[in-house]
Amino acid sequence: MSGNGEEFAVREPLERWLAARLPDARDVRVAQLRKPGTGMSSDTLLFDLAWTDAGGTPRSQRFVLRCAPRGTAPFPSYDLGLQYRVMRGLARHSDVPVPEVVGLEEDASLLGVPFLVMRAVAGAAPCDFPPYQRADADDVYAKASPGTRRRMWRSTVAALARLHAVDWTKLELGRIDGGNPGDDAHTDALRYWRDYLVHFVKRDPSEPTPVFDEALVWLESHRPEPERISLVWGDAKIGNVLYEENGDVAALLDWEMTRIGDPEMDLPSLHLSDLRAQETAGGVLDGTPSARELVSMYEQASGRRYRNFDYQLVFATFWRGSVALAVMRQMEDAGREIAPDYKLRGFPTRKLCELLDLPAPG
Repeated sequence: MSGNGEEFAVREPLERWLAARLPDARDVRVAQLRKPGTGMSSDTLLFDLAWTDAGGTPRSQRFVLRCAPRGTAPFPSYDLGLQYRVMRGLARHSDVPVPEVVGLEEDASLLGVPFLVMRAVAGAAPCDFPPYQRADADDVYAKASPGTRRRMWRSTVAALARLHAVDWTKLELGRIDGGNPGDDAHTDALRYWRDYLVHFVKRDPSEPTPVFDEALVWLESHRPEPERISLVWGDAKIGNVLYEENGDVAALLDWEMTRIGDPEMDLPSLHLSDLRAQETAGGVLDGTPSARELVSMYEQASGRRYRNFDYQLVFATFWRGSVALAVMRQMEDAGREIAPDYKLRGFPTRKLCELLDLPAPG
């Protein structure tokens, strides 16, 4: 928090809101509002909650406040309610590890934006900056033994397999991309990212976007037919996972990009985000699996053959790169100068050129 005034503006209404949802609690007090070490696309705060129960016993617990973004954001819309319903549904109807949600407030008048509250989960998440693949990083991944790192990946892939096996129709998700009346879950993800590039990244639909325009044409002409449809995590990366000390998954976090679609989208996204960490760190730590090893882990955990990893890796590179382009455009609109070379030769652009054998933009 930036100051006492800002903290009070959150703490006081949050205390009243929580007191109304804890009917047996008295003297509800919020303290130690603070930012966690990870998270970029929405405002997330940790806080300690203390109260006295009906028997007069003092209680305390750590919670998480997750708010919708204030101001510009990487996405044209933001559905915090869907994130709440996904975590609630998975907790009730599956063994997929997610935080326990306490409540959702969609009235923005209380804190200025909609928000949800969930119980904090003990564990640590690998950090993007500095990258967790850097050997000297003060990070749960860098400090782990190669065997523990391997266990982190294996337990993450196993959690993905369990997620994809869930009957999403029983989760009471409400509106969700790919699962709404009229949606085609087989094609909706590609349609969304096509529209994102054309109407959200570009200032004008006719504006050329080197490499990404060519990648979109390739994705549309090579799109495979999914073997099955499931709930998809969306932003799959180990930086969105809390791990126990032994490397087991404590919770999957950040459900803002969840949808109904081809479950094969998640594993290549997980791998691509790690390739970015490897490049930024200038190396890879022992215990990190290759793409082939990840596929083998998933096939063992799910009992299913993985069919289209290469296609989905291009897709993951395309959409992650599109988000990076959108963020850079927003920075430019805010008056910050972005070097053209940075936009043309960033990691996603170079990776797309490598995957599709395209010439580097000049």
